[in-house]
Amino acid sequence: MKICRKYTLAALACLATLAGCSSDNDGNGNPKTDYDREAMLANYASNLIVPGYQAFQAKTAAMTAAVAAFTANPAEATLTDARAAYQEAYRAWQDVSVYAFGPADEQLLRSNLNIYPTSISDIEGNIAAGTYDLQAAANLDAKGFPALDYLLYGQPTEAEVVALYTSDAKAANRKKYLQDIASLINQRAETVYTGWTSGNYADTFKKAAGTAVGSAVGNIVNELNSDIDLTKRAKVGIPSGRFTAGSAYPEKVEAYYSHASLELLKRTIKAEKAVFTGTTASGANGPGLDDYLDHVDARYNNGPLSDAIEAQFDAALAAAEAVQEPLSEAVATQPQAVTKVYDELQKLIVLTKTDMPAALGVTITYTDNDGD
Repeated sequence: MKICRKYTLAALACLATLAGCSSDNDGNGNPKTDYDREAMLANYASNLIVPGYQAFQAKTAAMTAAVAAFTANPAEATLTDARAAYQEAYRAWQDVSVYAFGPADEQLLRSNLNIYPTSISDIEGNIAAGTYDLQAAANLDAKGFPALDYLLYGQPTEAEVVALYTSDAKAANRKKYLQDIASLINQRAETVYTGWTSGNYADTFKKAAGTAVGSAVGNIVNELNSDIDLTKRAKVGIPSGRFTAGSAYPEKVEAYYSHASLELLKRTIKAEKAVFTGTTASGANGPGLDDYLDHVDARYNNGPLSDAIEAQFDAALAAAEAVQEPLSEAVATQPQAVTKVYDELQKLIVLTKTDMPAALGVTITYTDNDGD
């Protein structure tokens, strides 16, 4: 299944309009309006989002360099280096995937970087032709990290992968395609990072402290939920056969060829929890959505809603930890364990998509595909 979303110009216009609004005048009837949302947004922008994109940009730059070294001298040693750099960059992507607004929205970052499963026929067709337009919609499933996954891991052995870049008749075209894919990822990462820094989007974000559609708080809540939905559906539900009467599709897991699917799944859940709690990569806990919920005294089953959500993140992660690698095999051989992951994520999305927005006066504006 190919998963991408469109964002409206109206939402972006709303963000610009709300940039100068104070936190006490959002017009949404919040239970309490004296919470320092600007401090929370400053924590997100300065301590989570910008450092996250900075790290992502650095990892994609290192990946591009490693790929260039491999294509200049295809060998098992340089392939190992390219694979390691790719894995680092892909893990860093999981940390920033949730911030799919502002510069990332303008770059259609998720659609350009992580549509899976990748299309082998499109990739091989582009390589055979030697000419292609990677900006075309037809190539969304023939680029990004999933395409690199195939290009670097698509053969049973390292020697067979290297042969495709040395003795194969289309080796030159394949090397160019690999480099073009890696470079495009790095270019998009750099553009988004620049948009947050020298492009001053961080300042706009910090000042848009209301909770209306298009506000910074609205974007954080919506994109966090959207990311959890995608985690539940694309990373777990679709390959495990949740929507196909139990028929598993192992080839539809993320990072199918490198067998990194489970690691990426756990990395994503941890990143989503960090967004909820406002926790930095170094473990420093700042003001986040959990604190906001506590401020408005949001409750769930006679306890703080924030505690319930945090506990559910932990339950989803524990379920993922219980699955044995690789996920592509687990969807068929460990169906109960994989189903447990899906079910815990489903419980989580109910809390974050229904209870949390209601408590904070935030409207959920994105749509998913499975009716939750």
